[in-house]
Amino acid sequence: MGLTTTHALCLRKVDFSETSQVLTLLTDKLGATGAIAKGAKREKSSVGGPLDLMCLYQVVLYDRTRRGTLGILAQAELIDFFPPARHSYAAFRAAETIRELLLSIEVTPSDGAAVLLLAVRAMRGLGDGHETLALARFGWGLLRVLGVQPEFHHCVVSGREPSGRVEVAFSLREMGILAPPHTAGRHDLLRLSAPTLRALQHVALGNDGPGPGVDALGRAFRLLAWLVAQQGGRRLKTVPAPDRARAL
Repeated sequence: MGLTTTHALCLRKVDFSETSQVLTLLTDKLGATGAIAKGAKREKSSVGGPLDLMCLYQVVLYDRTRRGTLGILAQAELIDFFPPARHSYAAFRAAETIRELLLSIEVTPSDGAAVLLLAVRAMRGLGDGHETLALARFGWGLLRVLGVQPEFHHCVVSGREPSGRVEVAFSLREMGILAPPHTAGRHDLLRLSAPTLRALQHVALGNDGPGPGVDALGRAFRLLAWLVAQQGGRRLKTVPAPDRARAL
């Protein structure tokens, strides 16, 4: 068994016997991996105590992924429990949405460091009243790490830029907006309102200004989160799928 020291965000915990936990960890070296923390809930635990959800640790793992079985958690040291994310319902709900998105995709060792950095950044952006913006940026960043970069600034066929005043069509096949007449006869389109499009553009550009309103950012995140979940073939509980009959 290889001994690995890595940073880890706890995504899932399940009690195993009276003293142990089975964990799903997002790590920078192993990607998303499972581990058992034997005796973690004992008063004098060699692990350092039970792990909690959406807390960042430095852990030492006996990696047994090559055997197709759970690793063994040998040690865990708490680095950050993100206090601002636990001081309001809005921040707590956003943290749960981040956790659900991370569990909806497969994170390989090659992507682990980038995804963990995005998650930590998003968690540290909660609690200041801008949770919706933090979520939208997190969704956009996850898509890029997964190799998907939607185009929101011009038509992917003609290169024509949208006016920003009317709704546009977004192609799920081309992962970008389409201008007429390229929308004719298509069945893979979502309708995006002008405010939602501006919010998506704001997030894609990484602008730090005040930007669009919370409602538009919420709709933008809804699309980005749904696109992320599609990469893992999962359905999200906290983020409903877009309604194709109505403009997002």
